[in-house]
Amino acid sequence: MKDRKLVTHRKNYFWLSIISGVLFGLSLIDIGLGFLSFFAFIPFLAFVIKSNSKQCFLYGLIFGFVLSCITLYSIILVKVIAFIGLLIIMPLYFGILTFFIKKIQLQFTKSFLYLFPIVWIGFEYFMTLGPLNFPWHNIGYSIANYYYLIQFADIFGVYGLSLLILIINILIYILFSGKFKALFFIIIILILWFGYGIYKDKTIKLQKEDLKVGIIQLSILQKDKWNPAILDSTIEEYGKQLSVLTQNDSVDLVILPESAITTYLLHEREYKKRISDMAKDNDVNIVVGFPDYEIKWVEKNPKYYFFNSATMVDKDGNFLPKYDKIRLVPFGERIPLLSKFPILEKLQFGQANFEYGKTPRLYTIDNFYFPILICFEGVFPELSRQYIEKGADFIVVITNDGWFQKTAFPKEHANNTKIRAIENRVSLFRAANTGISYIVNPKGKIIKKTKIYEKSNISDFLFTPKNNVSIFVKVGYILPIICFWLSILLIIYAIFSKLLLVRKK
Repeated sequence: MKDRKLVTHRKNYFWLSIISGVLFGLSLIDIGLGFLSFFAFIPFLAFVIKSNSKQCFLYGLIFGFVLSCITLYSIILVKVIAFIGLLIIMPLYFGILTFFIKKIQLQFTKSFLYLFPIVWIGFEYFMTLGPLNFPWHNIGYSIANYYYLIQFADIFGVYGLSLLILIINILIYILFSGKFKALFFIIIILILWFGYGIYKDKTIKLQKEDLKVGIIQLSILQKDKWNPAILDSTIEEYGKQLSVLTQNDSVDLVILPESAITTYLLHEREYKKRISDMAKDNDVNIVVGFPDYEIKWVEKNPKYYFFNSATMVDKDGNFLPKYDKIRLVPFGERIPLLSKFPILEKLQFGQANFEYGKTPRLYTIDNFYFPILICFEGVFPELSRQYIEKGADFIVVITNDGWFQKTAFPKEHANNTKIRAIENRVSLFRAANTGISYIVNPKGKIIKKTKIYEKSNISDFLFTPKNNVSIFVKVGYILPIICFWLSILLIIYAIFSKLLLVRKK
């Protein structure tokens, strides 16, 4: 009888891990179910508390696998190796995390529910570190379309949103256990949370600057984009649309997407001159993305280093120093640990194997400063924050989500990036090859937006806040760092204190 009960309980916990992964995954993919994140971790907490350590590792793997299948399935359209790699790494991350969470729960039984959010936020920060960095599953992104709730991101960033969502999950878990006082705290938190959002919306005053920015979305299909036969016609079309923007909308800056020019632009004199003339003839500054390479001689043999790059061409036709993408997509743009294990370079699964950029850059136009974030870089909170600290007045993000076609991924990516505007209280201009391109003001409100696979131009003025300084930029980023180191201490104590007790016995 006991064996039957044990099997039944294990089956129940197995389904709890699947349910938790499904709820969390559906909350992230922008199908109108973001609110599910407020309940997604209730089954997670249940199986952690009721299972043993080995089971928790397994259920964590299942949770991570289900979550990754829902949120990352479209990556298989880009690179099979990237999808396989992430489908191995992400569940493993969650399995190990859940194992550690269980160890903490065993050691701190009475206070576990209060420690759980600290460990999870520490994990979200951990996912921004190292060559396997992939901060895609921050809980806070699930409510990216809840305008008033996301205003809180200007205090602790997306991590603050994750923290509040986790606290509500915990209170609902406590409520289900029969402690009805938890309902009172849930109501208070939601009232204060919405109240803060309404307060920010009413009190942040925006100033329209005398700088107008345009975005061109040609919507070139990925299967055609890198075809050399259409390069000339693509540049010609960019030129036509750029003329439309400058003549009809009088823009000062035009943003083209990631890899808008699909050739080694800085090494091709003819194409470089065409872009330069485009800027001069229209008296406009142009942000443009392109691939690039550098040659270094190793033992008298040339070695090529490739980069995902961008720059601004000023209205006089001058190419400013290029920016090389600093944060690369693991497995998609580079095999992790390649620099430490060069033999991995022999593994060719269709990945790009770009080099990491090393130099952050700010570009300037009419005394306004901005960085160019390339694609994946838009989901790193600290990267944008560092640029704002250095004096950036707005953010430019260029991307090519054409790889993902009409899947959920372009919407996920767009939502994740939008939070950067609120965290830093700056305008954000996002140019995507096939969509979604948009212009977001410092309140996080989308002013102009394109659809996926829509050929369109959008433009608007730069807006800056008159009376607001983001706490996140100044001190708010310390929250995830504190949570990370506290998590390390909790894990070390939970593991080694048990070992010490065993030795004493």
